[in-house]
Amino acid sequence: MKRNGKRTLIAVAGGIALSAVAIFLLLNMYLSPRADADAVLEFIQQNPEKAAFTMLNNQESLVEYQADRAMPLASVAKIIVAVEYAQQAAQNKIDPDQRVSLDELNRYYIPKLDGGAQEEWEQSLSSVIDHSSVPLREVVKGMISFSSNANMEYLIEILGLEAINLNLEKLGLQSHEPLYPFYSSLFIPYLLMTDYEDLTDKEKIERVKTELKEMPQDRFRELAMEVHEKLRGDADGSFQQAVQIELWYDDEIDKFNSDRMVSAAAADYGILLSKINSRKYFTPEVQTYLDEVMETAMQSEGNKQQFDHLGFKGGSTNYILNSAIYAIDKKGNHSEIVLFMNNLSEKEMARLSRHLNEFLFRALTSDEYQVKVSEVLAEGAMEGE
Repeated sequence: MKRNGKRTLIAVAGGIALSAVAIFLLLNMYLSPRADADAVLEFIQQNPEKAAFTMLNNQESLVEYQADRAMPLASVAKIIVAVEYAQQAAQNKIDPDQRVSLDELNRYYIPKLDGGAQEEWEQSLSSVIDHSSVPLREVVKGMISFSSNANMEYLIEILGLEAINLNLEKLGLQSHEPLYPFYSSLFIPYLLMTDYEDLTDKEKIERVKTELKEMPQDRFRELAMEVHEKLRGDADGSFQQAVQIELWYDDEIDKFNSDRMVSAAAADYGILLSKINSRKYFTPEVQTYLDEVMETAMQSEGNKQQFDHLGFKGGSTNYILNSAIYAIDKKGNHSEIVLFMNNLSEKEMARLSRHLNEFLFRALTSDEYQVKVSEVLAEGAMEGE
């Protein structure tokens, strides 16, 4: 899709990642005859500067391809927020049944910049919504299953950013950058422009782009938190209205925001998924809360027939297409797959999105295809040395 001659501004994970989730729920029953898993495999092999991949089976690493290189996560980072939610729920620090006002959530919602995730999530709430409020557990599910960015921002507020980030060291995620309210960060250019009152609109935008390029990541995170606080207090929507993001948000700023996303290595997320999927790392209470929010794919009857557990989180921008998936099949085999892809062209994004689900499904469920992936990417790794 395009708007005014430019790509639709997804900016943070939403539209593409959401499609991946929805389709994957039915993959085992309705694989497209036109989908080609090898199209994704060939892209990974031929583009080591754009892709990182790790695959584990029964705690054994089958593939490590560019897996130690930190890459932007987009919404895959929300798994860390879900982990902290599960821990605080298990410790009775928060109540999963606490009602949360949709109006309070929507203070953090930026229209047209989440791929329609928030609207689709709210439309799915007919059975749990009551007087325009929903249980907290549904807010977390919406953050994972629908990739709601507004829900993530709300959870950062009630769980605490410091508590969320303490998990990075506890979980042994050595390459993982600290999380910050990356949805709020979309308004950072406006925050900077308010200091340039003596400049024309065009001059303001150019000054902002220069400043953003030179800005240290620590300062960027501080400004994102400043915006987050403004959104939290924006009960009447006046702050959002003043931002007028449609007047200055362009492809260059979109790419900059994508590049600024929280980064980590695929190997780290292989470690994280294997800990979740082991059923032994977290306490039973924490594991139960994690399963509830991470494994909504198990609502599919087709998946119930094939898996005992199946969890998925995607993440995308106009340039990023990421997947993190774990499963335990009916034979008790544990599998984890992490695929990060970045700096994709519009054509590459369209092609990979079309074939990604079949690649993930084959790599997850077929011993023969796992061998093929291992062999192809082992050759690619050797060629890149």
